[in-house]
Amino acid sequence: MAKDNHHYVPQGYLRGFTIEGQKSLIWEYDKETGEISRQPKSVRDICSDHHYYAQKREDNSVDNESMENAFHEIEDKAPKIIRNIEFPGTGKKVVLTDEEQEILSFFTAIQLSRVPNFRNGIGERHRKLAEVGLDQIVANDKQNGVLPVEIEELYNRGGMRIDVERFVSLEPMVNFAREGCLRLLQKVWHFAAPADGMTFVTSDNPVAFQASEEYRDQVGSCLGPSHPLSEVTIPLRKDLLLIFRPAIKFTTKQYDLLNRTAVRLDKLDTKNFNKRTTLAAAQYIYASENSEALARMVSKFKGKSQRIVV
Repeated sequence: MAKDNHHYVPQGYLRGFTIEGQKSLIWEYDKETGEISRQPKSVRDICSDHHYYAQKREDNSVDNESMENAFHEIEDKAPKIIRNIEFPGTGKKVVLTDEEQEILSFFTAIQLSRVPNFRNGIGERHRKLAEVGLDQIVANDKQNGVLPVEIEELYNRGGMRIDVERFVSLEPMVNFAREGCLRLLQKVWHFAAPADGMTFVTSDNPVAFQASEEYRDQVGSCLGPSHPLSEVTIPLRKDLLLIFRPAIKFTTKQYDLLNRTAVRLDKLDTKNFNKRTTLAAAQYIYASENSEALARMVSKFKGKSQRIVV
């Protein structure tokens, strides 16, 4: 049976942040209102859109299933790997096979590009290019005396609207993820557990990126997630976060020594990583706890969100 409700944040991933003792229920926080959902939300009903991965076939019919089905493999494998990661203690290494690292790297990269924050930007770029093309056509036809009066009047009134179909962002989404996966594999991976008594949150845009602190004076704050000096984070579950840090300053020996090491954060660092996740979110934060303190923190980021300039 066809699936109409396509998730851009997988249910299997979101289950890592559900309420203690619940398989699929999670608290939703709204950045724009500062409110907590009156009742817990089911992961089936959040971070999804109707036919989000629909695409056009060559005969102009609509394919609502192929892209959605293509995600099943990564959405099945990655959450299983995440669930099975054991936190080894500060300074020790998380055990992962090369294949598992590749899966987690691609999962993180595609999670960055499959969300509306990225795909809407691609659509807007196509719309602007189409507007430039329309302007040129109108100007040329007017200069050559072949522009119909009705079209000129409609154009001057701003009555010619350009709509871009959502499927145009699917190919850039996949290409971005493939490149991003390779870049993430080149970074130093650190796994972080929250401070005792605290948990990590996630969001409708769970992968955050920024200039790594030690390089911020060199590059400023405006850089993309694939930049060698960017630091990328993804909360893997409510008790584990993955940090991809620049490897540029490390020798091969140092990289091998540091890669996949674990650390338990203090309360301040736990809060700061939750703030980073909140800042990156488009609108909604998801957590296992119903917390007024968290709601107040979330509300401070009203109107702010992470964007990838394309």
